[in-house]
Amino acid sequence: MTVHERREITAKLVELGFWGTDEPGEPAGDYHDAKTLHDRVGAKLAGDAFVVSTSASSHSSARRVLILHGERIYSLGAADNYPESVCLAALSLLQFLEEHPECAADQERGCKT
Repeated sequence: MTVHERREITAKLVELGFWGTDEPGEPAGDYHDAKTLHDRVGAKLAGDAFVVSTSASSHSSARRVLILHGERIYSLGAADNYPESVCLAALSLLQFLEEHPECAADQERGCKT
């Protein structure tokens, strides 16, 4: 991912409310900033839904971000590394919550299986 692409992603994260306009850091390029973003994604989910990052394979640094609930697994994003995968997951979270509104933190029932 180029510097320009990382800046575009950060700008979109600001637009979506995941990152502050004056907040330092670069979630698409820095592991610790990506962890902060990961926590913010998780905060948007119901209490019985979890966001996790897992290796895409044992032979690469590629990562994917999943939403887990019971026996259901939803893929939110995959990329060459953890920071990029978390950013892609954050960018797709709103669409995911539109498709699965019962998984949103503001829903009383939580996720259904």
